[in-house]
Amino acid sequence: MDSQNNDENHDKGEYKVHVFDLSSDAEDKVVEIIDGFYNEEHAIVFAHAYVRASVERCRIPGVTNQEIVDAWSAFGEDIKVMKKEEIVWNSSDEIMSFVENVATPMECDWRSLDPRRLVEEDEFPEDDDE
Repeated sequence: MDSQNNDENHDKGEYKVHVFDLSSDAEDKVVEIIDGFYNEEHAIVFAHAYVRASVERCRIPGVTNQEIVDAWSAFGEDIKVMKKEEIVWNSSDEIMSFVENVATPMECDWRSLDPRRLVEEDEFPEDDDE
């Protein structure tokens, strides 16, 4: 069990999610770099949910898939999951699938996966009242 914890601790921090605001005037459009993911899967699942939420904000009843893509390209957030300098996942590779398939609220719940909100077990205060 200790070796599993060591592996998880080794991976934590290796993966970073780069969030790009497509409506930004900045040259690189990077608005945020998020780290602290437990592993590659955690980072990618978070990224999927983040982009799905971005796409769903662009979905208006009666619009075509192309109009959703156009709105996302103008106002959405693009994401790259990075391990050092290597791109491990890029949202633009799956954007059409996200546009063609309406996401459930759970598929858009990136906040529950956000490593900045996760609390480590050893961070809980001791209950001295018992």
